[in-house]
Amino acid sequence: VLQSHSVNYKMNLSKKNVLEMARKLTDVSLKSLNFEKFQEMEEGLMVLRNEKDPSASFEMDTRSGNFLYNGGLGEYKNDGDTPNLILGEKASSIALQHLEKLGLLPNKQELNLVNIGGLNMAVLKKDSTTDVYKKLVTVRYNRKLADIPVMGESRIILHMGKNGKLAGLTYYWGEIVDKRKIEIGEVLTDKEIKRELESRLRAAARDAKRIIVKKADFVLYDDGRGHIEPAYHVQARLFYEASDKKGEKKIQKYDIPYDFYIPVLKNPLAFYPYMETAKVQPTDARKLEITPKDDE
Repeated sequence: VLQSHSVNYKMNLSKKNVLEMARKLTDVSLKSLNFEKFQEMEEGLMVLRNEKDPSASFEMDTRSGNFLYNGGLGEYKNDGDTPNLILGEKASSIALQHLEKLGLLPNKQELNLVNIGGLNMAVLKKDSTTDVYKKLVTVRYNRKLADIPVMGESRIILHMGKNGKLAGLTYYWGEIVDKRKIEIGEVLTDKEIKRELESRLRAAARDAKRIIVKKADFVLYDDGRGHIEPAYHVQARLFYEASDKKGEKKIQKYDIPYDFYIPVLKNPLAFYPYMETAKVQPTDARKLEITPKDDE
């Protein structure tokens, strides 16, 4: 039995649940927002909007509980830095306090603080110079389960303004309702995983001259639709050559990053990005070199 889990977090939230969370968010944000417009979109998405401030909105997926909240950017549109921005470790502390007040603070063993940054506003002046103003502080957390990083949709991002006031929140952190250990018979063999890796790279490469696989990390993948399961996250670079103009001999060389996921399960439950598009016909394998690591 593998020490990795297949996790489910599907929910079935009502309109009442959505409105209650919107009220909590406006209270914590110290906003007197009224979301007059309420729309029930396809596939369980509910959207609330404010008529006076188009930038203020709340969107929740009732199947997973994931949501996106924006308290409105009206008070941040003027020139100048936002006063009393909370920076550094204190910003993370304030962010956790907001989550606790909202009843959204996860198990701290799952939280991985990955970045404390900010949102700036650039203003072009008449003399063609640019002034940049610091508007919001941004704190991002990624997820880990059993010390394995969770990739895909799982994340919490808080935007905070003056004195740490909550200005926006992205909460993609499904509450786990069921999990099970995975039996070895459910898992692809190393040979099958390698074959899938090479097939996916050739399909994506098209006319690339060379591919370098930088690394392949074992992770848990969250599809944002109620499933978290083991996968490999592959990071590669695709190298191309092209003439500047037709008929000229001068060759331009360039490369682009490319990353993707390979399911570990023979019958994955999660919905992966590659499932949304048709497979691209691979280039001639005789002309394509796949290198496991960068040797330059």
